[in-house]
Amino acid sequence: MAVFWGLLLLPQPAQADEPAPFEMLVVGDSHISGQGLREENKFYSLVRDWLQNDVFGTTRKVDLKVLAHAGARIELHQDELEKMQKVGDDINKFYEREANISSPSIRAQIDRARNEYKDPEKVELVMLSGCITDILVANTVNPFYNEKKLRKNITKYCNESMFGLLEHTKKAFPNAHVVVVGYFPIASKDTDVNTMTHYFLKILNLPPKLHFVFTNGLSRQPLKILRNKIAKRSALWLKESNRALLEAVERFNAKTETPSVLFVESPITDGSAFATKNTMLWTMGEDNLPNDETYADRMKVCSRVFGDLKFHHYGRLTMRLCELSSVAHPNILGAKAFATAIENKLESVLSEHIASRRRPRP
Repeated sequence: MAVFWGLLLLPQPAQADEPAPFEMLVVGDSHISGQGLREENKFYSLVRDWLQNDVFGTTRKVDLKVLAHAGARIELHQDELEKMQKVGDDINKFYEREANISSPSIRAQIDRARNEYKDPEKVELVMLSGCITDILVANTVNPFYNEKKLRKNITKYCNESMFGLLEHTKKAFPNAHVVVVGYFPIASKDTDVNTMTHYFLKILNLPPKLHFVFTNGLSRQPLKILRNKIAKRSALWLKESNRALLEAVERFNAKTETPSVLFVESPITDGSAFATKNTMLWTMGEDNLPNDETYADRMKVCSRVFGDLKFHHYGRLTMRLCELSSVAHPNILGAKAFATAIENKLESVLSEHIASRRRPRP
């Protein structure tokens, strides 16, 4: 026993300092927060797993912080800000992530994250999406919404506001690479007309037994025309949002010595849009309810959150749109496709880490 205690008193060899964790932050709207997906299936979780298992392995821990939530706007618009303040809603309060509300804004998410990190300069990766909620998703596919106004708003929010958000993000986390994740085609000419119709009728809360009035053979022809117009507007949204987001990224990178912002375009195409045969987006099940993984939980979340808030962004439809909010968001296959696209972009940034992991041991 005396020998044992004597050994403990002997000078011990110095332990090598463990490398600091790889800090990864996710901010933005419902797209990047993975609406309708369980945590392990969200594409930021898949990217985190790839970083941990394939890039760093046991050499370094990957720490993930997520502040993104459904409905988040880049900044609160003046009219809603005034309304929320007037009724006493807290614009900086974080609720459950699947409740689609504008606040806290993505800028506010950045500010909170900066305050929560002991050393913001050690954050190495920020992933974000933003601008579709500033325009409103419905406006991006509504064929009756003024096209000139849509194009103007895409430039305003996906280019100008995104550029400002990138400046804000890099000021908060100067050493981070930033991944801006683009959006996807919501509908296409391959979208099933009946499924699309059931979704719209569900928003209006029309009893299912009356849906046949709009889904019978006679009704399908005018609905196909409407579907094709929606698909055309969706294609416009995809093209113009990609252009605007990429321009914001390129403008920001152009003013820095070392470009650090990456843009990832959608791997989802028209053939895998909403309610297509090979869809990569959540759609409606046989019961005309969302077929995502978190629908039952979201029903409770919506009730709690909007029971607490006094200002309802969508008026009488607020609860209904919250319950149906997963529809036309990436499903499990879509999330995997986005994760792969992001990983492919990051490989060049993390090439040294990947090379060292792949280097054969002596």
